[in-house]
Amino acid sequence: MSRRVAVTGVGPVSSIGIGKERFWHSAVAGKGYFRSTDFPDVDLEQYRSKVCSPVDGFDLSAYLEDPRPMRRAGLATKYSVVGSLLALRDAGFPIEPAPAGQDRVRHFRVRGLDPLRTGIILGQAVPNADLEYPEHAKFVRDRGPQKVNPFTLPQTNQNRGVTAVSEWFHLKGSGVTVTTACASATHAIGLAAFHIMHGIEDVMVTGGAEAAIDSYVFSGFDIMRALSRRNDEPGKASRPFDRRRDGFVLGEGAGILVLEELEHARRRGARIYGEIRGFGFSQDAFNIVSPDPRGEAAILAVRRALEMARIAPGEVEYINAHGTSTVVNDPNESYVIKKVFGEHASRIPISSSKSYFGHTIGAAGG
Repeated sequence: MSRRVAVTGVGPVSSIGIGKERFWHSAVAGKGYFRSTDFPDVDLEQYRSKVCSPVDGFDLSAYLEDPRPMRRAGLATKYSVVGSLLALRDAGFPIEPAPAGQDRVRHFRVRGLDPLRTGIILGQAVPNADLEYPEHAKFVRDRGPQKVNPFTLPQTNQNRGVTAVSEWFHLKGSGVTVTTACASATHAIGLAAFHIMHGIEDVMVTGGAEAAIDSYVFSGFDIMRALSRRNDEPGKASRPFDRRRDGFVLGEGAGILVLEELEHARRRGARIYGEIRGFGFSQDAFNIVSPDPRGEAAILAVRRALEMARIAPGEVEYINAHGTSTVVNDPNESYVIKKVFGEHASRIPISSSKSYFGHTIGAAGG
């Protein structure tokens, strides 16, 4: 590893706030956002859980001067574009409307970066549910393709968030979508850091986006008994590591970061939030929904991250845990932390962002 990776921009799109100021104000005030579900296409009494954490009040026109090119896009794609816009602005890159090219529309011009040396790696676990499932229902109801929207297929591809960000900001480096369930955005950030460390790109837009609060997706988690049933107290439903936890709350949004080669950031006088020093990947090879109770692969991932960063377990000062608020995940994660950090584990502050805005699935790591 010869090049260092700085974090220079953040772009949260969340139920507790869009943009870092609103997001941070809610976080330090301890204000989460949870409410009852309101699916108009299904009888809610069929669900055990009736709690969610949506990005209510999201208005694309508040961020894009002309949002019409996004009118057919799925909500996760819209979150990706807005989160990227916020993150690039926060990183200090001047962004201005760009004139239309001969064969395409260049929506923005981003000053201060080389489009060929700027890549995009985003995580997304679920296809654009707000587009795909209604269209499939229409296909089944009408028994054929005649009424199906021809734009649905390209707009529901899971890589659409990456390609939309590429189009809107004219970025021509790597474009990769990572879909590894709830680890999607975390893996995307690790891979983006890898690209900078090894000189593939100088700047990366990374993180993840998800919009899975859909009646069909919700029913899948509900029938698995993965969701909290604290319906009378939505604000207390997501409670990671609490002994009374009974499941996660489905959230949505985007968490986008701008990563930058350290000297590239310093040359332009960028504000630097911190560095990414190490990351680790592994797989349980155990069960489709339950973690390995021995935690071998999770332990390996954490130790790989520490080894790569050249940081001793005793130097770690905070852990932002996956912390889903499910009966199975939280004790397993606690076990892994104790195995890796030993006696130091009891001295490390540990929390989970899901206590604010629920489980955003493919966007969770961002």
